[in-house]
Amino acid sequence: MSEKINSNDDLQDILNDIDELNEEKEPEVPLFQNMKIEKPFSETTNVVSTPVTTVKKVQPKSNMNSEYTVIGNTTVIQSNVTCGGSIKINGQIKGKLVVNGSADIYGSVDGDIEAGEVIVENGAKVNGNIFCKSELNVGTGSNIVGNISAKNAYINSNVCGNLEITSELKLTSTATVNGDIVAGNISVASGALLNGRINIKRQ
Repeated sequence: MSEKINSNDDLQDILNDIDELNEEKEPEVPLFQNMKIEKPFSETTNVVSTPVTTVKKVQPKSNMNSEYTVIGNTTVIQSNVTCGGSIKINGQIKGKLVVNGSADIYGSVDGDIEAGEVIVENGAKVNGNIFCKSELNVGTGSNIVGNISAKNAYINSNVCGNLEITSELKLTSTATVNGDIVAGNISVASGALLNGRINIKRQ
């Protein structure tokens, strides 16, 4: 020390100053005193059971054609039928049929048909007018008595009535048409039977 301590009083004053400095220091806190350390995974695992809910997807109105209704072989409906999607008819409908999608007819319909598409197959019978927004397909052995209006038509069997096809009409070798035809374009295979007038009307 550069200064000389002259008395015991001076020494006592220095010791008192040191004690005061020690009292002003903040108490030391252990580093992890306030931290709680836990294991990353507990030994027991809690399983929460959630009930499973089955949700039925509802199609928007603009896409209802994905629905499909089937009329069985032994079913006879004596009433008008309206279907928001598509329909397959193996039985009988006696009344008007209105379908947004496709009407697949393998049985019989006694009444007018309005549909996006119409398929008449396997000896099916239709006694009424057909209004088809898109495509009509008349398969082998089927029979239609009534006027037909469609964008496109493929006739492979018997039709008794007038045909108005805005785009393309195809008649196969086994087709028989008794009635007048108005079409944008017509293709007639050898062997097809026509009894009526043909008028080609281009759009």
